[in-house]
Amino acid sequence: MARVVVVGGGIAGVYFTSRLLELVKDVEVVLVEPEDHHFFVVGVPMAFGGLLDFQELVFPLAALRRVRHLKFAATALSQEKDKPCVRGAREGPVCGDYIVLAPGAVRIGSVNYWTLNGAQELYNKVVSAKAVRFIVNVFTPVMGFQELAYAIKSRFPEKEVSVHVVYASPDYDFLLDAWASKAREIGVEVSSDPPEWRQGELHVSVPAVKAHPLAANLEVAPTTFETDIERVYLIGDSSLIKLDLPPVGWGALWQATIAAQAVASEILKGHVEVEVNQWGGRDKDSFRNWLTYRMTTGTPLVHLRGLYDLWKKIIKNL
Repeated sequence: MARVVVVGGGIAGVYFTSRLLELVKDVEVVLVEPEDHHFFVVGVPMAFGGLLDFQELVFPLAALRRVRHLKFAATALSQEKDKPCVRGAREGPVCGDYIVLAPGAVRIGSVNYWTLNGAQELYNKVVSAKAVRFIVNVFTPVMGFQELAYAIKSRFPEKEVSVHVVYASPDYDFLLDAWASKAREIGVEVSSDPPEWRQGELHVSVPAVKAHPLAANLEVAPTTFETDIERVYLIGDSSLIKLDLPPVGWGALWQATIAAQAVASEILKGHVEVEVNQWGGRDKDSFRNWLTYRMTTGTPLVHLRGLYDLWKKIIKNL
């Protein structure tokens, strides 16, 4: 029986695991994750929009039946008896036939809307503010502020909501330009120059993001997301950053699907096969085109609700 070690219990790690278990019935999956729960971060805008409670985005990992959870933070890769392994600061090697790294990324800034406590804290500030302004002034910003702006304006139409992209990497232009026209249609102002702070306003400085230390020295194949270490894959935020793509949840789903196909086909057939998938196509360019379309047409909260309902089934089947 093949053994697959998944590092990271976020969107990418969970969806990869789900897809792999669908494709390969006889496989052992070990999840290395320092938290005792999965937080469905894609659903945060729904909580801001009032469609569900923040606590509903939390899924305890103790409920997993088909996946073994090891609670520690992986800090290094190693090789033991010709198999790839991960280690923690104090934990010995956890090895597998495949390692799938989905550790997320390092976020730098004082605002946090991708954890339960951070999202709730920001929401409480939004409620009491007269206006909410997201300020983007870092080379690689944490994504998600666009959907939050949508959600806040939808729930609190009386508030001024704006996004001000002062500076960001040109790699984000295709995404932000497509999104801006849609944002204006629903009343979210988009500009390059933020106004001066006024009493009662909330100015949110969007944090920066960079690749996780586990991914720092890895090269990633843009078609399968296998790294330069054989049978070690990198998916999610850190992988997207390395491929010069914005680290968005849709990208994590796209990469998780492709990587699951790659690992499953090698387990079952002895070689790698991947196909076009519903999350954005076969390669980086087709994903860019798909994501541009999604950002141009918008992602209504009701569609996110559909994804949340699907996610509950995914977690239940793990």
